[in-house]
Amino acid sequence: MQAYEDALRRFHAELARGGPAGFVASTTYRFDDGYSDWYLVENSAALDVLNEAAVSGARAASHDAAARMAALGSGKLLSLAQGESDVDALHEAAFAKPPGMAYGDLYAMTAAFTAQEGVALWRRMMVLGPPPEFCFVSREPRQLPAELAPEVRIRRKI
Repeated sequence: MQAYEDALRRFHAELARGGPAGFVASTTYRFDDGYSDWYLVENSAALDVLNEAAVSGARAASHDAAARMAALGSGKLLSLAQGESDVDALHEAAFAKPPGMAYGDLYAMTAAFTAQEGVALWRRMMVLGPPPEFCFVSREPRQLPAELAPEVRIRRKI
């Protein structure tokens, strides 16, 4: 685990030193059951540039070292739906939109939370990855409405 986390730190540091166009930040979080890489980009057009930059040039060796140790990976594309992105937010609550609830009603329900500093609501895009569809992140624990049935997890920044 330590070797893998060290390799991830090196890779993210390399990426930050010469970030490609549209790249904002990246980090990896550790959970009790695995890891989650987050790459913040200005827009979806930056994904192709980031994908190429991550595996080439000065970053190739650090990427390959971490990739050799990775296992059982999966991914999802998330779009910031409300609030501000914050890589230091360590509390995560994943949930699905309740059946029959309109997206506008869901966003109205979560607006009071995401108006606070360091709180964001992310929405899975293009049906990539397993459900649930939404990921709420914050610096401090938040009590979300029970009807959202959130799966609360603590993430540790690598």
